[in-house]
Amino acid sequence: MVTGDHPSTARAIADEVGLRRPGAPVLTGAELPAGERVLAALLDHDGIVVARVSPEDKLRIARALRSRGHVVAMTGDGVNDAPALHEADIGIAMGRSGTDVAREAADLVLLDDAFSSIVAGIEHGRSTFLNIRRFLTYHLTDNVAELTPFVVWALSGGQFPLALGVLQILAIDIGTDTLSAVALGAEPPSRHILDRPPVSGRLMNATVLRRAFGLLGPVIAALSMLAFLVSMAAAGWTPGATFPSGHDLMAASGAAFMTVVFGQKANVFACRSSTRWPGALGWTTNRLLLPAGLVELAFSFAVLLIVPVAVVLGQASPPPAGWAVVLVSPAVVLAVDALDKHLRARARGELAHGPPPHPAAVGDHRRQRGGKPPQGRVRRGRRTAGRVQDQ
Repeated sequence: MVTGDHPSTARAIADEVGLRRPGAPVLTGAELPAGERVLAALLDHDGIVVARVSPEDKLRIARALRSRGHVVAMTGDGVNDAPALHEADIGIAMGRSGTDVAREAADLVLLDDAFSSIVAGIEHGRSTFLNIRRFLTYHLTDNVAELTPFVVWALSGGQFPLALGVLQILAIDIGTDTLSAVALGAEPPSRHILDRPPVSGRLMNATVLRRAFGLLGPVIAALSMLAFLVSMAAAGWTPGATFPSGHDLMAASGAAFMTVVFGQKANVFACRSSTRWPGALGWTTNRLLLPAGLVELAFSFAVLLIVPVAVVLGQASPPPAGWAVVLVSPAVVLAVDALDKHLRARARGELAHGPPPHPAAVGDHRRQRGGKPPQGRVRRGRRTAGRVQDQ
């Protein structure tokens, strides 16, 4: 506890909330040693209470604790608190009573001036960061499946017909992906999101790129091309022969279109976590995903089965063989995703021993925190967090 109040007041509050250990002294700002190392060693204990602290003392305390590897969250509301808020890993300013200078220097602004909102703010920040990664994985996967027909067409010198046309891709992006992407961006925070310390990484990290371009994207692209070829074969085409045209080509293109749509409906569930399969998370824990998927499926069937619209898009209802690939594609996507997560978990040793325990705290990473974080009102300040732990 670091406060500008009288030592007696600080001692009474610390004892009431159970922060101060029996017999532990209450220090004052004037008693703090001048040397940073000595100060860090003095403060690096649980239950320390420091009263009559000046803004300069808060800056020194933040530097001292950071020098010993701690992640420091510092609160303040005055103009003189700005240096300490800027020095801390997470500067926290008061929204109601705080000055404009303190709010500008802070990472987090408590609109209700309640310290319990700090936990809610950190939770929402990590959840938002993860949801952006999920959103990116989902859309990049879709892009791989949409780009593949053009790559195959170009590499064949135009001899292999386009499995998907430009208008079909627009229909996928606008009509069958948007609602699912929005629902994925509203994924609720995991119950254990604060049980581990944050990890470093960019939004588009190696995991996002591997899953989008090396796993899920190629799987959906391969299934889409398979549906296209199977539908062509059902129309009498054989390798080396001339590709059919007219209605048969439109039906094959419709099969490729619906395979991408159905594959993406499975992909949106797979993207909810990079380590756990959807069944472990619960199929209905994100209440927006199922309604969004049903609306998008209705749209895809409408643009496929309403003949005037389908003709404009250059597609038609697939043959039974094409529908077979379409209907099996979600199971294939989920199976490949589950196998990948299983193998990577086994490589990390989590199947035999379980995930390694990690402490969680705000300010001191060594103390365990339990229970559900409180709700509160927060606003982002000058910086955004760049470190999160995937669920």
